[in-house]
Amino acid sequence: MNITKAAVLGAGTMGAGIAAHLANAGIPTLLLDMAPRELTPEEEAKGLTLESPKVRNRIVASLFEAAKKLKPAPFMNVENAKLISLGNFTDDMPRLK
Repeated sequence: MNITKAAVLGAGTMGAGIAAHLANAGIPTLLLDMAPRELTPEEEAKGLTLESPKVRNRIVASLFEAAKKLKPAPFMNVENAKLISLGNFTDDMPRLK
């Protein structure tokens, strides 16, 4: 069996860790989580909207950044994190094909 790509639904502690293990094995991985329902005060001040890509992927991005700081580190090599693409359930489910 040859796995050429993977997706993980949910970027919490387990999901981000699973994505890290897949990346450590050299498998490009799509990590998805929810899109936020509200703007943060900082996002409002910047004039962003709920449709802004940075806002839509805020949750998955923050969970992924937290996973990169775990001890022991989930990545065998920090370069492996580049194999993970971030997205959200609303916009990126079609990428699962």
